[in-house]
Amino acid sequence: MKKFIIFAYLIFSTSFTPIAAKVAVEQISPLSLAFFRFGLAAILFNLIFLIRRQSYKIDRKDIPMFLWLGALAIPINQFCFLKGVSFSNASHSGVIYSLTPLFAYLLSVKIKNENFSAKKLFIILLSITGIIIIFYENLVITNLTEGNVITGDILLVGAVFSWAAYLSYSKNMVEKYGAIKTSAIAFSTGIILYIPVLISDIKNLSFDKVNFYGILSFFHLSVLVAFLSYFIFVYSSKTFKVSNLTTYLNSSPAITIFFSWLILNEPLSELFIIGALITISGSILLQYICGNKEKAKLLNKELLEYE
Repeated sequence: MKKFIIFAYLIFSTSFTPIAAKVAVEQISPLSLAFFRFGLAAILFNLIFLIRRQSYKIDRKDIPMFLWLGALAIPINQFCFLKGVSFSNASHSGVIYSLTPLFAYLLSVKIKNENFSAKKLFIILLSITGIIIIFYENLVITNLTEGNVITGDILLVGAVFSWAAYLSYSKNMVEKYGAIKTSAIAFSTGIILYIPVLISDIKNLSFDKVNFYGILSFFHLSVLVAFLSYFIFVYSSKTFKVSNLTTYLNSSPAITIFFSWLILNEPLSELFIIGALITISGSILLQYICGNKEKAKLLNKELLEYE
């Protein structure tokens, strides 16, 4: 029963994140939402950090890296993610975010954390083909009333790339300081860097439209995903086989697509479904080729915080 509950939680949290984001950005300005979402997550991480009586001390040479990680995780990533979702569809976000392991692999190769593989490159190109099909459809069907969809999709790709960069560049810091300390410092730094954005957006901040579903969506994004998913996943990865986790979590984009159609009434065209299947298949193949050891690394990094 415990195993089922953990799997259900991980699938639910990852699958419904784009849907919760779509609901939340319709009620709160996306730029302000990013500050409050990660602000709460940073507070919770720091509380755990202080309860464990850990030190904030880091080597002076690592300060620029933490500034970079903070900028990637919040100002850059959250601007692209929440602004992208506000323009595009939740289903598109679910599919595009399945590219996270692929971008993380490319960046890891670049910074010498991974070895190059022609097989993996082929799979990456396959996945990108699926995204191109989705982009092509948006360009073909776009008219004056739907012109923001392609802009949203481009921003979502930027969100995936920035998050993959965070995962890749944070690897050494996580190994040196631990995941909780790295997250607490990086998120806190990101929130401080984000203050000018919040100030510039304060004129757009209003809670008049917020209802029960908006509050529920914010709770999902900040507490269930940005904070709690990390602890649930770490526990599950130590208790269950990584292959089992991978199998179940691969279903998340499909669940996102289905419930985006069911709850948000988002359209599902044939081209979108074809592009989504190709992209998701590429992500699954990459994890299959990596093997359990590398999949464990990817999964531990990917679910540290799922957009």
